[in-house]
Amino acid sequence: MWELYERLIAPIPDDVPVDEIIVGTSCTMVRAGGAAGAAANQRLESRPRILEEEEWEQGMTWRQAASLISSWNFLEAGIGAAAINAYYNREAVLMAGIAAYEGVKILESCDTFAAPGDAFAGKKVATIGHFHYAERYLEKAGELFVLEREPREGDYPDTACEYILPEMDYIYITGFTLVNKTLPRLLELSGNARVILVGPSVPMAPALFEFGVKELAGTLITDMAKTERCIRHGSHRAVVRSGIPVRAGYQN
Repeated sequence: MWELYERLIAPIPDDVPVDEIIVGTSCTMVRAGGAAGAAANQRLESRPRILEEEEWEQGMTWRQAASLISSWNFLEAGIGAAAINAYYNREAVLMAGIAAYEGVKILESCDTFAAPGDAFAGKKVATIGHFHYAERYLEKAGELFVLEREPREGDYPDTACEYILPEMDYIYITGFTLVNKTLPRLLELSGNARVILVGPSVPMAPALFEFGVKELAGTLITDMAKTERCIRHGSHRAVVRSGIPVRAGYQN
């Protein structure tokens, strides 16, 4: 289960210090090596932190910060996710990374939910979590399954993933599954589908294609100052408002 995380962490420099960590009410930002990354956080701290808060910036390297993704304290794991995104969600790193994977390319800029178009017709589509803005596109699916940890009327509980995902044609998975550690198992169950990892918390790391992901739909931060302001003001759309969307993967 940890192999996916180890692959993400391995290329990140261990000799570059972390410059700043900002933990907001819904997002976390990490600056290191002239780059910045952000990820959604969850203030679930039922387990103790690996590091105390005063240790977060005391001589921590970029890789050490990224390694916090393994923490079962989800606030701390959000720091790890942001550090990972700071490394991968840069245009130069992304382009160099996808060059090593035959068939992987930057996809057209339309929304990842809009991209399939009429190909959704008659297909079984699942989403891990709600993507409200995408509902108008998902209506085209033959059948739609929404899996939620706290299900609303019409949703399936997330435990239904063991039964539903192997039957799907398309599966959209939120990037927060990296933080809560459900992603490896979700990918194991999704081998028959086109799997899209989507959202501002997604690392644009081509190594994820080796674990069954067919498309990465994330965000490259283009305005670090704006990202910081949005996070400090509690915006849950801080990354979206201060970056550009990008899609990379295999064509349908």
